Amino acid sequence: MVAAMVVGMVIRDARDVIAALADPETLYVFGVIAATTSKLRPGVSHGVVSTPFVTPFGLMRETSLSRDVVEAAAARLKWPGLLEVLVDDERGFESWRVCEAAIAAATRAATAHSA
Repeated sequence: MVAAMVVGMVIRDARDVIAALADPETLYVFGVIAATTSKLRPGVSHGVVSTPFVTPFGLMRETSLSRDVVEAAAARLKWPGLLEVLVDDERGFESWRVCEAAIAAATRAATAHSA
């Protein structure tokens, strides 16, 4: 019973990923986040290397989309867990980067589902 629930969750998550990426603006924003973070130098804090986050303003500059469009696309990407979010409460905005674990899980689920 537990294994069936886990498998069902993975398949549902893969469908959520596909649904999010089916929207052209969301796919565009996702691609720009992935490309931008891969070009940025990783940060090192206390000996741990981490991928930097992209702000909505950086995405607006890279995509020429409005802040509302960028944030709506990010919300669609957050739902299935495709983005990691860094919230800056002081400045009132989020920053994002691709969640590599979610991508790997969705890839495994899609591969297992197609086999």
